[in-house]
Amino acid sequence: MISNNYIPEKVNDYNVYQDGNKMIGLAAEVELPSIKMKTSTIEGVGVGGEIDSPTIGQFESLETKLKFNTLYSSATDLMNPLNTVNLTLRAAQQVYDKTGGYAFKGLRIVMGGRVKEFNPGTVKKGDAMDAETTLELTYYMIEVDGEQVVEVDKLNGVYKVNGSDMLAGIAALT
Repeated sequence: MISNNYIPEKVNDYNVYQDGNKMIGLAAEVELPSIKMKTSTIEGVGVGGEIDSPTIGQFESLETKLKFNTLYSSATDLMNPLNTVNLTLRAAQQVYDKTGGYAFKGLRIVMGGRVKEFNPGTVKKGDAMDAETTLELTYYMIEVDGEQVVEVDKLNGVYKVNGSDMLAGIAALT
């Protein structure tokens, strides 16, 4: 658990692993997906206008973008549309301890899905190519300092927040 004595500052460093193997050539940035539930608009008697009501456990597209410096094997390994891509990001988050000094807290993000788009970037003398791969995720899990904070598994009906099953009430009735 993150202490109230800590002031979160930054990601000090991170690595990305595909099926357990460290990826090489990845640029300094991975764009993580927003978790956005599907909604429907509710209006009627007793409602002062419109309300966008989330449908619990139903999510819009989960996209992540990985950027690569050049076209290296790690970039092209993700391109096979017949395979599921399994990625794990492991990061050291730097926090300032108000009682003195710095500490580091772990961040682990697990993603599974398939390639949706591949942009090989540009070729310019002396510059990075800025290749980019977009993945459509069916699995997404975030863990902070060993504690799971969110898990979405679209294919297996899993939605958890801070370890609590958000779909338990639905599962009990269906």
